[in-house]
Amino acid sequence: MLDDTLTLFRENESSAISSAQGVMMIDGWLQALDKDANLGHIKDGLTALRNHLNAGHPDPGKVRELMGQLANQVEDVAQGPYSQGQWTGGLQSMAQIIRQFGNSL
Repeated sequence: MLDDTLTLFRENESSAISSAQGVMMIDGWLQALDKDANLGHIKDGLTALRNHLNAGHPDPGKVRELMGQLANQVEDVAQGPYSQGQWTGGLQSMAQIIRQFGNSL
């Protein structure tokens, strides 16, 4: 899931990913993270972003804000006590990509 998401963000411009695609990706992440109690704040950030994208016409400024918050949450986990090995590097890359993607909106 992590590799697929990193590839999607790296290979597409922000305008190339629709709100519906974003919601589908978020749903996949919520399902993947469902059983990990240590990632509650990431799930909360994903849920907030998903709800905003589903609300109709998402405000780019609000999406940028939510993606910035999500990037911070992912970065916190990557640097936290439960991070390890290759997963940590992937999370750090994910945080940077989320932030860059949000800033490009």
